[in-house]
Amino acid sequence: MDVFSHQVYIESQRSKQDQKVANSLLRCWKAMGLPDYLQLDNELSFRGSNKYPRSFGLVIRLCFHFGVQPVFIPAGEPWRNGVIEKFNDTYNKKFFRRQWFPSYATLKRQSKNFQRFHNKQHRYSFLKGKTPNEIVKASNHNALTIGANTKLPKLDEATDGNVILIRFIRSNRVLDIFGEKFKVSKDLVYSYVKAIIVTKIHRLQLYLGEELVDAFDYQLPND
Repeated sequence: MDVFSHQVYIESQRSKQDQKVANSLLRCWKAMGLPDYLQLDNELSFRGSNKYPRSFGLVIRLCFHFGVQPVFIPAGEPWRNGVIEKFNDTYNKKFFRRQWFPSYATLKRQSKNFQRFHNKQHRYSFLKGKTPNEIVKASNHNALTIGANTKLPKLDEATDGNVILIRFIRSNRVLDIFGEKFKVSKDLVYSYVKAIIVTKIHRLQLYLGEELVDAFDYQLPND
């Protein structure tokens, strides 16, 4: 979902395997254009591996390839993705639970029909009663797009990019970065911080608001 317009792109997949997620994102970006940021929860298929937390997964590598910054919300706080969670509830109640799908192909086809209906007809109070398509048309924004024939690139190694993680620091003063633990100042206890993995300089930078308050070495596996 584009949070500016609330326009959605729906892909039906049989699993959350990272290859399927990456291919779905690629098709989404072909249709809607490339975002500056991609906000995600901490699902394993989005980030990579618990065993090798610095070996970024396919989704992060895809973001790097196209210059998109992935942003991971605080762990265990799904309401941080409230816009898409609300849409998922609408999709479930108004579409998925309302009909019988005799085949997977039917589900995929009907999901696209729901996508078109939502973007053209669904009016949001947040958008002052306008539909997502009306907002997109009125904005005159020309999104950076990628070619319709673009294939999933070979992403054996991650190019340079930034990974942003929003994290809450509890009384143990632990900053959790994909399972790795970093000890932070007691001044950050009970605060939300922004951690940025900057691969170009191999650093993990820690911000409180806009202020850089700490930094850690963050060597990637190939270095």
